[in-house]
Parts: sequence; structure tokens; C-alpha cells
Amino acid sequence: MTDNLIDREAWETMKSMTEPAFLVELIDVYLMDSPQLIEQMRIGLATGEVETVRRAAHSLKSNSASFGAMRVADVSRELEMLAKSGTLDGGTSKLAAVEAAYAQFLPVLEKMKNECL
Repeated sequence: MTDNLIDREAWETMKSMTEPAFLVELIDVYLMDSPQLIEQMRIGLATGEVETVRRAAHSLKSNSASFGAMRVADVSRELEMLAKSGTLDGGTSKLAAVEAAYAQFLPVLEKMKNECL
């Protein structure tokens, strides 16, 4: 099942390839790193640091896609592509979309983590 929050197939694939205890560790790392990446994007937007925004958005996109968090990955990619084009015009609204998608994904991720315990 795929919806705008999670690609269940991607999650099931990751689950089948990873030991449950290690998967819980990966989720915990994601939960620690993601807010820091979002903060880096916020700072980069505030200071006009295009490369900081691009790198942080790229990392969040990739990490989120690994867990099947497709909405987070999609909006992070949009922000990454914006920064890659050399501008941050409209970046604030894209960051708001990243934050909203991430907030929606957190309870889903907690459920996913509990499936591993």
C-alpha cells in the first residue's frame, strides 16, 4: 500500500532485510537526526546558505525514503531541487511543507518501531 505518508512496500522490504533490534536503532537515529536536518534547513534559509539547505534536504529525503516516508521525501526533494537551482525563493513555504509532512509521519514511524519490538 502506498499513500502520501508511507510506502508500505518500501517499509516491508527494509523490515525483511534488517534485524528488528538494528531496525529499532536505525529508527532512533532517524528520530535524532531528522530534527537536526530540519533545523539546518531553517538556518540555511535564514542565512541564505543554499548549499546548507541543499545538503540537509538531500539527507532528509534519502533517510526518509529508506523508511518509506514518501511525503517527507517528496517535499524534501522539492526543497533540495530549489536550492540546487541556486535560489531559496519560496524555500520557507517548502520547509513548512517538510515540517508538516514530518509531523504527520512521526506517529506512523512510532507504530512502525513498535512492530519491531
